[in-house]
Amino acid sequence: MQMKRNILATVLTGLALALLPMQAAADDDPRDVLIMVNSEEDQVQGLAMTTASELAQRDHSVHILLCGEAAELGLEEYIPQTLAPRDVSSKELMLEAMSFGATVEVCHLYLPNSGYRQYEEEDLLDDVTVNNPEEKAEMISRDDLRVLSY
Repeated sequence: MQMKRNILATVLTGLALALLPMQAAADDDPRDVLIMVNSEEDQVQGLAMTTASELAQRDHSVHILLCGEAAELGLEEYIPQTLAPRDVSSKELMLEAMSFGATVEVCHLYLPNSGYRQYEEEDLLDDVTVNNPEEKAEMISRDDLRVLSY
């Protein structure tokens, strides 16, 4: 009987040790995601925002950085075309991602370089902010961050 207990204890210990790397791999799964959107194409922007929304719904911490013409999505007045099959725009998809907790920033270079400097921070949607380059550099240097670019 003692021998069976020893064998069982050895097997259980071995099994526990074998499962440790699997748990470590699960712990290493990046929960923070930075999605950089640079494309002016509505479909590409829509894909980026759909991805952001799906990840946010799965408890990832999603950060969206809008650069170049994609930064127009952050403007209150901008109205992009709608996309099939849901008949929603990439901006509406971005707002959906925000409703699930995603944060949105425009590139710090966008506003001062918009045509004739026509846009300022008050022209941005509520909860859309201008990124801080130092903070973004610190974020990007982290090993536990997944970065996607569209």
